[in-house]
Amino acid sequence: MSALGHPLRVAVVGAGVMGRYHALNYAMLPGVELAAVVDPDAAARSAAVASFGCRAYANLDELLAAERIEAASVASPTSDHYATTRRLLSEGVHVLVEKPVATEVSQASELARLSRSNDLVLQVGHITRFYQSVQLLKLMVGTPFLIEARRTTNSSRVKDVGVILDLMIHDIDIVLSLVASRPRELSAAGLALNGNQHEDVASAQIVFENGCVVRLLASRVAPEPERNLSVTERHQSVSVDFAKEPYTELVVYRTPDLVVEPGLVQLDRHVLQEENPLLKELGHFAARIRQEAEPIGTLDDDLRSLSLASELLAKVRAHMGVPA
Repeated sequence: MSALGHPLRVAVVGAGVMGRYHALNYAMLPGVELAAVVDPDAAARSAAVASFGCRAYANLDELLAAERIEAASVASPTSDHYATTRRLLSEGVHVLVEKPVATEVSQASELARLSRSNDLVLQVGHITRFYQSVQLLKLMVGTPFLIEARRTTNSSRVKDVGVILDLMIHDIDIVLSLVASRPRELSAAGLALNGNQHEDVASAQIVFENGCVVRLLASRVAPEPERNLSVTERHQSVSVDFAKEPYTELVVYRTPDLVVEPGLVQLDRHVLQEENPLLKELGHFAARIRQEAEPIGTLDDDLRSLSLASELLAKVRAHMGVPA
């Protein structure tokens, strides 16, 4: 039982790869009942019923007519996020929506206003916020002057958006949590391959008002997956390798005023086991609904990340010759 006096009844919209992860983890959460999944594909619905013992519906209309749900995860394609989240919030349902919350900043702002006016939790699935390594990084870093990140894969599972909204937005969100300044200059380029509508590769540089320089690369056509980030300050450089799940390696090089000489560099290496960050994220969502936790990352943070990603995407599309 939850602090609500009954198990929190949740549904998962989208029974693809991410939706099944959400359903699996909800089924493990105490005080939560996975009531239903929603997916237009009959085979996906049948698989969810067999795996999780819940009910399944083809669309939101069927779900809302048949079930009394209090919360939902939206793990459908990105192009559906806005309409699905808006409908659920309008029906009084708390929502965790996978990132990005929407493809347009104006849509995301509308959803934020709707959740606030209806006193509902709207949480965006920036899962890296629940990584131990990212939380430790935020405690260690003060005033970085250089941040570099690479996030690459060889999977083309996501087809309705490009790598900026699918991959790079993770690193944008981390960067904005580390740099206490506003972006001043942006540049970005990218390309689409094999006739794709959206960019498969993108690189970006962001210069902040305080002088910090950020370089980002995202690709879904890489031979090997990479997920790493480095942060440099005057007295230290911190490198994080996320690609060895469930472990994350964090290496700290400490130097006096960037003097790199034998005997002056101190190296600390930390290997952290990331204990199911998705389960932590969903548990945090449930705790917020029960008013047992303050948000890790606010809607304003989500809007800032999406806004910066959208500006970079516009520059990439201009570079590709795609009309705005």
